[in-house]
Amino acid sequence: MLSTLTATALHAEARNDTPQALACMKKYGFTPEQWRAYAVPAEKAEPYRLCRDSGGRTDAGKVKAACLAQAGVTAQQWKNMQASEAQGAAYKSCMAGHGIEVTVRRRNGTTF
Repeated sequence: MLSTLTATALHAEARNDTPQALACMKKYGFTPEQWRAYAVPAEKAEPYRLCRDSGGRTDAGKVKAACLAQAGVTAQQWKNMQASEAQGAAYKSCMAGHGIEVTVRRRNGTTF
């Protein structure tokens, strides 16, 4: 089973000190210190990651929704880590097709 959208390296997130990442933190109302301390609630962390990883594309949320639908998983199922590995792979492929590189995290913490 898969969990959630993360960044681009095994067990690692994309850099959080880039101008894009810092702008996204500001947009969602938290600081780099809060991020490093794991003090950012999930309802802010997921949209932040999408903002950071999509390069600030204004249509990133719509692309994510379309890719989840194409993969046959709802946003709530994705959030609850109820997607299959095949659904995660389909989601990742769809996002890449739209120019947004994501890494999908499995429940056991490994990524692809």
